[in-house]
Amino acid sequence: YKDRWQIELLFRWIKQRLKIRKFLGNNDNAIRLQIFAAMIAYALLRIAARLARVPLPILRFTDLVTQCLFQRKSIAEIHKPPQVNPSRPKPRTIPNQMVFRYA
Repeated sequence: YKDRWQIELLFRWIKQRLKIRKFLGNNDNAIRLQIFAAMIAYALLRIAARLARVPLPILRFTDLVTQCLFQRKSIAEIHKPPQVNPSRPKPRTIPNQMVFRYA
């Protein structure tokens, strides 16, 4: 019974922390690879948050990283709002943002 309960706790942790909505594959290997990739991403985000000393819950930090994925922003400053200077006009593009050009 103890072993089955540990498995249930593992699945509960996976559902709460890894945000896997649906599995992309149908076979056992595809499901394992998706769970391992999500665990690796979770571990890397935890390490980055701890090294940068970000005072946010890990799920909020993950959401902020997702939103700022294509911007050059320091991890330590990811939770701070952008600086606004009302006397200057706002630029149309963000200088640190990637630009897509079609030729």
